[in-house]
Amino acid sequence: FQVSHRHSFSSTWHLMSKKRRPLSKTRHFLECAALRALIFFLRPLSAKTVFRLGQALGALSYSWAKKRKQTARINLNIAFGDEKSDAEKNQIIKSSFAQLAVSALQCLWVWTDPQRVHQLIEGEPAGLDQLKACKERGKGVFFLTAHYGNWEVMGIDHGYRGVCNLNSIIRRLDNPYLDEMVMEFRTVSGNGIFYRDESPLLIARALKNNEAVAVMMDQNTAKGGIFVDFFGEKAATARSIALLSHRTSAAILPLFSYPTGKGTYRIKYGPELKLEKSGDKKRDVLRWTQECEQFIEKVIRGYPDPWMWSHRRWKTRPLEEQGRKIY
Repeated sequence: FQVSHRHSFSSTWHLMSKKRRPLSKTRHFLECAALRALIFFLRPLSAKTVFRLGQALGALSYSWAKKRKQTARINLNIAFGDEKSDAEKNQIIKSSFAQLAVSALQCLWVWTDPQRVHQLIEGEPAGLDQLKACKERGKGVFFLTAHYGNWEVMGIDHGYRGVCNLNSIIRRLDNPYLDEMVMEFRTVSGNGIFYRDESPLLIARALKNNEAVAVMMDQNTAKGGIFVDFFGEKAATARSIALLSHRTSAAILPLFSYPTGKGTYRIKYGPELKLEKSGDKKRDVLRWTQECEQFIEKVIRGYPDPWMWSHRRWKTRPLEEQGRKIY
C-alpha cells in the first residue's frame, strides 16, 4: 500500500519503446495479482493476528531498509537533537516501521469486509461536537492531518459516521488497475476522492457544499509550497489549507488517529485552529501554514512513534540554502 504511493514508474513508461510497453502492462497485472493474493491470505485472520503479523513484518523491514533507517535517523536528529538518546531514537524508528506495516496489513484485511474497520476503532471519536459546530457554519471544513497512525482506516471510519461528507486529495497511481482498486477501497464508506492533477475548483465546490476536505501537510512539497519551521528547520509545505481557508472561511479542524498499542486506534477531531485575518493575505497564508505545521509538530512530539519518519521531509531547501543537502 505504501510502496504504491511512493514509487513512480511514469518516467520509465514514457521511455519504453512500443515493443516493451506490454511488459509494463504485465507488471501492472502482476502487482494487482500479488495484492489480491495477500488480501486473500489475510481475509480469514483475526484482527489480533493481523496486528502481530504487521509487527513482525515491520521488524523485518527495519532489518532490511537501510536507506529508510538512515533517513529516519536524520529526521529524528533534526527533530529532537540531544533531547533523546540513541537508544530512544532507534526504538522510535522500529515502532514507526512497525506502524507502517501494521497499517498496510490492516487496510488489506479491511478490504474484503469494510465493516471490520469498527473492530479497529476504540469507542466514540473525541471532538465530534467540534466537527458538528464547524459544519453548522455552512462554510465547509478542512481536516488537517498527517501520515500518522492509520490514516486510511480513520478515513473509512469517518465515512461511516455520517456527520459530513469527506473528500481526500491523493496522487493518481501509476498502475491504473491498482489505482481503480484503491479508489474503490477509499470510497467504500461514502467518501469522495480528488486527484492532485484535477481542477482546484472541485475542492472549492466541496467546501461550498459544506463538505470536508482532508489535507496531509506533513510531507515535502517540492513545487508550489512555502517554507515554514518544522521542528526548528525550514520545511517546504503545502499552503492549500491556509490559502483556501482564507478565501472561503472554511474551518480548519485537525483529525488524527492515535494507536493504542493493541492494534486499535482512538480518533480525535480538533481542537479547531481559529486563525485571524490581518488584512495582509500573503502574510496570513504564511502564518496560518506555520500554525498548521506547529500543530502537527505538537502531535508528533507528544507521541513520535506513529509518524512516518522514513520520509525525506526536509529534502527541498529554500533559495538561501541552495547546495545544502540534508539527506
